[in-house]
Amino acid sequence: MKKKLLLLVLPMLLFLATLQAQTKVWDFGGDPTYTSPEQIALWPVVAFNAAEGATVEKDNLFLVGDSSGDKFGQIENAGGATWDTGTPDEYTSINRFKFNGGSAPVDFLPSYSYMYFPVSGPVDVKIWFRSGSSSDTERILYISDGTTLLNSFQAVGNGDPETITASYTGTGGNIYIYDSNSFNLYKIEVTGAGADVLSINNIDTAINTSVKSANDRIYISNVTSNTEVNIYSITGALVKTVNTNTDLDFSFNSGLYFARVTTLEGQKSVKLLVQ
Repeated sequence: MKKKLLLLVLPMLLFLATLQAQTKVWDFGGDPTYTSPEQIALWPVVAFNAAEGATVEKDNLFLVGDSSGDKFGQIENAGGATWDTGTPDEYTSINRFKFNGGSAPVDFLPSYSYMYFPVSGPVDVKIWFRSGSSSDTERILYISDGTTLLNSFQAVGNGDPETITASYTGTGGNIYIYDSNSFNLYKIEVTGAGADVLSINNIDTAINTSVKSANDRIYISNVTSNTEVNIYSITGALVKTVNTNTDLDFSFNSGLYFARVTTLEGQKSVKLLVQ
């Protein structure tokens, strides 16, 4: 009996350990040689501009623009720095993600010029950053869940390499990163069970059926056989099931979702951002 119980419990413990070990990293700074093709493709030296309220998604990180559409942020080959010199945690960057202005937060929810990412549960967040000025003491970097301030850092007249950490203990939602004035971000690390949704990427198979979102609608197209689409919230809850053998579209509540598409050809998963 004890042996059977152990065999039942061990896979469960391994599964829980895997959940707890989920980690997602966005590295804007690059290593000193900056030779990784994947890194260059994800975060090239370029501006990320969007109109007010418009969202640009890069590797499950969502960038929201400002009212003028040209002041959100950009990757620059400037401002390189080193953190934790001479330790196992040493990190050196040659580039930076530069916030080009403040986010005008109201009740811990930014209005524009900010970034966010979804989580499905508890996570720890760490950001490597520098203030955009060595003299401005009014610059503040924030981390929030939209209703609660998780942590903040106020520049104290220096542009030294700094880190900030925050812990989120909720059951799922968005984590927001924003500032009162220009800060430079170099790396963001998210660790914990709630980071599992950040590792979901589209799985390409022989399936031709397409599921996409545009504004407040979801479109299912190129349907050639009986197709089932299950739509899940970021917490993993099933919110809608669609069975169809023809193309169709429908309105949907705003938010981030994941859809599993099943046809006679196989199965794939896609991410949907409904606005």
